[in-house]
Amino acid sequence: MAAIRLLIPWPVSHRHIVTINAGHMHLGTASGQAPIFAPQRHCGTHGNRLVALRQPVHHGGQTPPACRPAVRGRHVASAFDGRRAPQQQQQTKVEQGLGESDELQMWMDRLMRLQPTTRSVALLQLLRIEEEGAYAGLVGGSPGAAAAAADDLDGEGSPSSSSRGGGAIGADAGFRDRQGTRNSWSAELEPRHARMVTELVSGTTRWRRRLDYTLAALLKGHSVASLDAPVRNALRLALYELVELQNAQHGVVNSYVDLVKGIMHIGAGNLTNGVLRNVTRGLKEGSLPQPQPPTKGMSSEAAAEALAIGASHPTWLVAAWLKQYGPAATMALLKYNNSRPRYSLRLAPGTDAEAFCRKLAENQVRAEPSRYLPSEYVTVDTGLQSLLREGLVQRGEAQVQDEAAGLVVALLDPQPGESLLDACAAPGGKTLFAAARMRGQGTITALDLSASRLEALRRAAERQPDGRMVKVCASDLRRFATLRIGPGAAMDASTLALAAAAPAARRSVSDRDGGGSPGGDSSGAAGRQPWHYDRVLLDAPCSGTGVLAKRADMRWRRTPAMVAELAALQSQLLDAAAVLVAPGGLLVYSTCSIEAQENQDQLAAFLKRHPEYALEPPPPSAGLPPQCLSPDGCLRMLPHQHGTDGAFAARLRRQGAAVEAGEPTAAV
Repeated sequence: MAAIRLLIPWPVSHRHIVTINAGHMHLGTASGQAPIFAPQRHCGTHGNRLVALRQPVHHGGQTPPACRPAVRGRHVASAFDGRRAPQQQQQTKVEQGLGESDELQMWMDRLMRLQPTTRSVALLQLLRIEEEGAYAGLVGGSPGAAAAAADDLDGEGSPSSSSRGGGAIGADAGFRDRQGTRNSWSAELEPRHARMVTELVSGTTRWRRRLDYTLAALLKGHSVASLDAPVRNALRLALYELVELQNAQHGVVNSYVDLVKGIMHIGAGNLTNGVLRNVTRGLKEGSLPQPQPPTKGMSSEAAAEALAIGASHPTWLVAAWLKQYGPAATMALLKYNNSRPRYSLRLAPGTDAEAFCRKLAENQVRAEPSRYLPSEYVTVDTGLQSLLREGLVQRGEAQVQDEAAGLVVALLDPQPGESLLDACAAPGGKTLFAAARMRGQGTITALDLSASRLEALRRAAERQPDGRMVKVCASDLRRFATLRIGPGAAMDASTLALAAAAPAARRSVSDRDGGGSPGGDSSGAAGRQPWHYDRVLLDAPCSGTGVLAKRADMRWRRTPAMVAELAALQSQLLDAAAVLVAPGGLLVYSTCSIEAQENQDQLAAFLKRHPEYALEPPPPSAGLPPQCLSPDGCLRMLPHQHGTDGAFAARLRRQGAAVEAGEPTAAV
């Protein structure tokens, strides 16, 4: 067999020479050659295509990315016999080649050198979601994304640094910031192609587990996780197009094979081609592997697993819902989470909802007044993206915000002239709705950990007629509760610095600034202290399991341990918020979770710790529909029942008896 010599221009400092001779592959430089690997029997299910399998390569230096196979994990020489040589147990960074972040960046850079198409843009977005922790709703171009891009205020359950966890697009967890470049690269797409990107990104993310089940069966012994990120996500996208969208097979297969070849190498393209040919064959013959539904006689654990795979959710979450809601409600909830979400708009104060819907109809946008807040919200069936691109949010005509979020503010029922603390304010939708309901009279202190998102809130408030009453303060609520910063305190540089300082700083800003609300003495009520607020809204950090229809990626980011950690944090924040409420005042605790651990259980524990608080139902004047309230008067929105985001909120009245003066006792 004649030797085949290939020149590979990597790294740029010199050239590597790969020689394939007598079934062995060698990699050499000017100083000589070293063996990489030899084939053993058949290389997995793909014959002798060694480069189609991604394994660490030992040659005393770095591994050329162009030669890297497409499957991660064990050394090739022992990849299929389950053994590993002792000298292969430990691998240095140099032996592993490029770091994962550098490798991902390299793939993304190569992808963006290609002509942007629907499929290449969708692949880039999936890489960002999976590898960088970006949000599917934002990168996929959903209505929530357009609002966020305009304002950083999407109101759709997107995490803020303090109230939902995670970070905004652009804070790419250590990856080089290429957001501007990526946006300009994909901006060439026509609107209809951009809409298809949204469909591909959201659909593939939503059905990821079920897609992976099918792919794992076709990979015959290799896990989907062992594939390199471009191959893994290209296969998912292609399978979604072939099975769910039933797009033309020839175009789908060829497009994704070419994409993978373009950003990796021919071996990865061959692997992609082989798997997708098996998919098309299975579709034609009706033999494509599909998850089986639960059957009679299964254990509860097995039934939860089967249902979770088929509905593409984490097993632990399905098991929890089966226990909390029962089989029928759980299946309805899973179906809702996997359906295309509906969006709502909160209208600018004074806007007539019926007239607004008629105006939208002239632009081929189907909308109708909300079932729950008909004078303030409209729900939109189609066409919202075009409205947002035309500047609907920037002009202040409306804000993308779910009805469930509006109902939380309705439960709070803030009144003109009062002082309100929004304790975890970002992204700010509830803050601005509260300002509208207060008609600009009184004070609102918007508190959050993220100064950048608070700045976006402040800019949005300036565009709202009643937004001048909003003051922003970047601080942890647990720290803020120890500082005695009153509702009337000027949020100048010194005040903001104090709020961000160490918890040991205890001097009274409200005393320095006169304290209280404008036009009145805040210490006039019995037991009231200068730092007390009439109403406090704690929209607490939570698991977000009520917004999975809009945040398909979130289902893959949550774990039972995270829910437990969030529940512990919620308890601390409740204790901190409790000391800031004036006697006779109101504390509203809310989440966008549907887990009892974060809602009913959290409420019961708080009332046990704080006998000075009592749960109360909302007054009729708050305007909450009865179907949105639980028997004890709490707001309880379930997606499959109400057609909105999931939400929980409780009104907690602090008893009016005098309290002892002194420092708050919130945990820090």
